[in-house]
Amino acid sequence: MYTTTKIALQVALVLLTFSPMASAVTNEADTVPTVHPEAAAEALIDQDTVAMTGQKTEVAATATDESALYPMSPERKAKLISYSQFKNVWRFVSFFIGIGLLALILFTGLSARLRDLSRRVKFRFFAVWLFWALFSVVDYLLNLPFAIYRSFIVESNYGFMNQTFMEWWGEDLLGLLVSLIIGIVPVWFFYWLVGRMKRWWLAFSIGTIPFVVLLIVIVPVLIAPLFNKFEPLKDKQLEAEILALAESAGIEGSDVFQVDGSKQSTKINAYVTGLFGTERIVLYDTMIDNFTTDEIKFVMGHEMGHYLMNHLWWGLGVAIIFILFTLWLLDKTIHRVIRRFRTRFRFEQLSDIASLPLVLIFAFAINFVFQPITNSASRFMERQADKFGMDITGVDGETAATTFDKLSVFNLSDPDPHPLIEFWFYDHPALKKRMEFARSYRP
Repeated sequence: MYTTTKIALQVALVLLTFSPMASAVTNEADTVPTVHPEAAAEALIDQDTVAMTGQKTEVAATATDESALYPMSPERKAKLISYSQFKNVWRFVSFFIGIGLLALILFTGLSARLRDLSRRVKFRFFAVWLFWALFSVVDYLLNLPFAIYRSFIVESNYGFMNQTFMEWWGEDLLGLLVSLIIGIVPVWFFYWLVGRMKRWWLAFSIGTIPFVVLLIVIVPVLIAPLFNKFEPLKDKQLEAEILALAESAGIEGSDVFQVDGSKQSTKINAYVTGLFGTERIVLYDTMIDNFTTDEIKFVMGHEMGHYLMNHLWWGLGVAIIFILFTLWLLDKTIHRVIRRFRTRFRFEQLSDIASLPLVLIFAFAINFVFQPITNSASRFMERQADKFGMDITGVDGETAATTFDKLSVFNLSDPDPHPLIEFWFYDHPALKKRMEFARSYRP
């Protein structure tokens, strides 16, 4: 499903996969990939438990009943292990499926045919836009069976999905439409620079900054409301305590919203995002329904820590440096591949818009290899925010640890993943480590 973070991921930075859009309190990045294998985890999931009809799953309907989920039952623990194993497999398989589908578009000459079709448009900008739209639709259709499997069937099987199939697909199509409209900006800028400058990678990285900042400003107020309803906290006592907490932290004028995340899923989350007057702390209604006031205040303290320590700006800085490195490395390696397969690809220059699938293959591959670096930076900032949350709220270690434990139970997040999995894929410290830190730390 297209979340606001995923949309920003796709339309900014030429679809590179690191974004400072929002800082979530959950233990790892959990955006659902757009490409999915059909049979990667058949042994882990009973496919027959979900019929793709208009009915919501019974498990999801009761998932917000805290007494049914927390403390964790043996059955819930088995489901957590199964879901974690599936996600670990999926991280690798989805990457190779994504690369394979892009390669299919390249080696069949389909990308070149889409370019030829788009050239019928007179003006260069609109020709690039047409190619972007055609390519995006083709890529979407190729990925759709895998997206249905991963984002709807799997999430339904594990009791997370709160939408019918048509509701889910409608939002997915809306996300595609949004990316078609605003994604042309980085794509056009990329090809405009490649055809004019030798060090295009440097100019693009610098030019990306205002675009990403603009996205961070407009997504909370223009794009996110397309998918969910944001409103002031209904619990006025909780709102008063959070605002008092913000005031004690020196934060004035910030907005706290609750969002109907349960509209899509039973998963629990909270995040901070926005700039220049659009800053907001967002609580999922699923968290409000299932967490105590002290636990929510700790989460809010964590998010305020991100704000006060300028983690969004630091994250943006890391992202720009990573983009610069990625595009520099891409420029040093992609040309020989183009020369080697120019007959099959039916283009000879990187400046040819038909090279976009190849650019994405290189970008995804470089990101996959080097993402431990950006994830390490993110984990460092998350530990700082955990510490700040305990300092500003004064909650005891057991309360903070219980908060993390609930996140694990409700979201089926592995609290103790293999060290390699955590190092490679987790942008938050493992929940077991966060619980141990909370219990040992003295504010």
